Amino acid sequence: MASEEIDQSNLINRAMSAFRWVAALRFLGQMISWLSTIIVIRFLAPEDYGVISLAEVFRTFFVLFSTVGLSQGLMKIEHLTRPLIQKTLGLLFIVNVALFLLQFFLAPYAAEFYDNDDLEMVLKVLAFSYLVIPWTSVPASLVARNLDHKKTSKITLATDVLASCLSLTLAFLGYGYWALVASIVFSAVFNCFWFNRIIDYPRLPSFLPQGAGELFKFGAFVALSEVLFVAYNRVDIVITGKFFDIAEVGLYGVTIQLATMLMIKSVPLFNVVAFPAFARMNDASGDRNDYLITTLGFASALIFPIFLGVAMVGKDLIGLVLGSEWVQISGLFAIIVISVPLRILAYIISPALLAAGGARINLTNAFVTLIVLTGAIFAMLPMGLPGIAVAWSLASVCIFVLTLVRGGRVLELPILSALRAVTPALLAALLMCAAIYLVSGQFPGVAGVFALYKIPFGALVYVFLFWLMFRDRSEELIRVVSRLAGRQ
Repeated sequence: MASEEIDQSNLINRAMSAFRWVAALRFLGQMISWLSTIIVIRFLAPEDYGVISLAEVFRTFFVLFSTVGLSQGLMKIEHLTRPLIQKTLGLLFIVNVALFLLQFFLAPYAAEFYDNDDLEMVLKVLAFSYLVIPWTSVPASLVARNLDHKKTSKITLATDVLASCLSLTLAFLGYGYWALVASIVFSAVFNCFWFNRIIDYPRLPSFLPQGAGELFKFGAFVALSEVLFVAYNRVDIVITGKFFDIAEVGLYGVTIQLATMLMIKSVPLFNVVAFPAFARMNDASGDRNDYLITTLGFASALIFPIFLGVAMVGKDLIGLVLGSEWVQISGLFAIIVISVPLRILAYIISPALLAAGGARINLTNAFVTLIVLTGAIFAMLPMGLPGIAVAWSLASVCIFVLTLVRGGRVLELPILSALRAVTPALLAALLMCAAIYLVSGQFPGVAGVFALYKIPFGALVYVFLFWLMFRDRSEELIRVVSRLAGRQ
């Protein structure tokens, strides 16, 4: 028993160390990436983002098939051998060549379906990125398996910085949507090159499937759940692309990008560390729920005030950062961004569920959410783009409830314990929003950069209320931050 406790403590310490590296370097990289994205938006027209939004529907969907869940399988499997790595490479090679051919030759039909000629060439160029995925996902998974994220984080930082510089330069030179296409292709090639520099592994694929049945079965469930995950994250773009013009699709695409930017970049921050850690805890029969509840409490203390606060100042921020022509998306932005924290919390629970063998649960959760979202979108089409945004937020509520209730059963995680972990931050954030609303009502004439006083005001109110109402939880969060910083 004492040995198991030591192993678990050592595992959590390694996870914390990994989180520090990932957090520090990815934060720096994402600050540069976000700044670049905001500047690029100012150079591009809504039509450019419309083309990229439609192309990303196909690419994101196909990319999930590109690893068929095997990257997570390599992290989870207990006894990993050299032949098994080669067989994984062999299957990934076959899958990605097939995806390349499929996207390349389906591109003309996709362009015809959406009545957009530009889409064809964009899809054909992006198809080449699949050819390097086998030699990127396998070494990346082997590094993550050992919770050795220092080198990986450096690669991520370099990729973010260089890809941002490339897209910004091309956008400034007037290349339109090709600036974003070039950034995507560059990132794929750059990651492949450097992951193969930092780790030694068998690079020649094997096409003999014997002995890989367990890994392939696990990967199949993961792949199906991820496909459904992308489907319910992209079905809104699929439908808007058919029923709205390309400029409206671009407006909606930029709104989604801004509202989910922090989510897309922060969730991997938790999951790249969390899944291998949870998988090792299961092997060691450790108590993963304490780690999970701590993670939920820490994450909720950050995400609720950030996303709800951004919703309160979205119109001012969009006008200042993107320009007055983009202020029209502020209403859509607010509707979507207030539900993003629920998605993040669901995505934080998912690695624990996946590591506990709950791939089937994730699969059915994604499928149910897809059905709910699709029905809601068609029901709200008469409302226009605001209706699509409301449907998106309803899907966020759906995936959170399903993951918490159904995943909690598999993990033996009491629902009340999870809710107690996130409720304090939600309550303090709602009171913060009320305070911002009341104060801004007293100063209706304040606009422009001066309206951003709401940001520091809201932050102070949130910290004060959280400390005043939840003193024990505040002290616990301080201990977590100290541990993340390596001071404990």
